[in-house]
Amino acid sequence: MKNLLFALIAVIGTTVLIPTKAEAKCYHFSNAPSDVYVCVGKDGEDSFDDRKAAKKICDATVGKDCGSVGSSSSSCHSNSNQCMDESGKANRDLKDY
Repeated sequence: MKNLLFALIAVIGTTVLIPTKAEAKCYHFSNAPSDVYVCVGKDGEDSFDDRKAAKKICDATVGKDCGSVGSSSSSCHSNSNQCMDESGKANRDLKDY
């Protein structure tokens, strides 16, 4: 019984103490229209380079400075095809970022 309790405490402690990577990489920017999101870096983690690339795509798409990241998620849905991928292509749905 003590071994089982020790093993359970070890598993829970390890799970809580090991940091997880941020995976959200669909970004909405503070000065962009509400339905414009840019999704980048599908095979990596949330990074400054991903955010910088997404901002560049947003600026080009909107035609002005999109500002800073206002929110992020792992997917995007837009009825007006405003989910931009890494190439700047407009999509209705992007997921698993």
